[in-house]
Amino acid sequence: MKVLLTIGKLGTGEEFIQRAYKDFSRHCMDAQSNLKSTKQNFHELGDMFVRSNKLDTFCDETVQLSEKLKQQGNSRLSDLLINELGKMCLNRHHLEEAEKYLHLAIENCRRKKDGMHELARLNDLEKIYKESNNKKLLMSLLGRKKDCCKKIIKDYDEFSSNYDSISRPPASKAEIQTQLAFSYSDLAELIHKRRPYDAVKMYEKARDIYKELDHPREVAYLDKRISWLKRKLPPHIR
Repeated sequence: MKVLLTIGKLGTGEEFIQRAYKDFSRHCMDAQSNLKSTKQNFHELGDMFVRSNKLDTFCDETVQLSEKLKQQGNSRLSDLLINELGKMCLNRHHLEEAEKYLHLAIENCRRKKDGMHELARLNDLEKIYKESNNKKLLMSLLGRKKDCCKKIIKDYDEFSSNYDSISRPPASKAEIQTQLAFSYSDLAELIHKRRPYDAVKMYEKARDIYKELDHPREVAYLDKRISWLKRKLPPHIR
């Protein structure tokens, strides 16, 4: 497999890359395949398809392979491929495809109760909606991100044990709390003109998290935002 991918850097004709993907598929269907090397090969193969302007083909082939792996009982590799496909499309700025496969990855994470990977993919979707300035979808996404953070914090030990990674350790509880604070402050920023009272409440929740984490700089910044926004409220509800 590595030999094919190395040769593929010199030439990426359609017949060659199709043969390379078939070899990769056979490698994946091997029950003894190593996840770390498979992940590396997947990205190298994706590079070949992208250079040949065949990203759509690569995506279709990967979805089909993922389904075959799931039917075979190898859900872990099946989910890994969809997860990496979403990230790959995002990194190459193919946002429409990225959004589609990130949603699939999130569904897989929820099925396995892998809340930490679910949060990571929600963060990826957040990048897409911020870049496209889609405030409606961004607000919905931030609400989902907030709920995801809260459920992880509530049962951190369970979600930490469900974290399915081949290399990285799970995020700490403090890191998840920080993500929750980000969600509250980002939501407040979106709604502060139309719903200043609700925005104040969200800023206060973010500030309280930073107080608990002993982050005085963030607390001071949010205190200023809260004070500034309260001055815009009617006197009877300040």
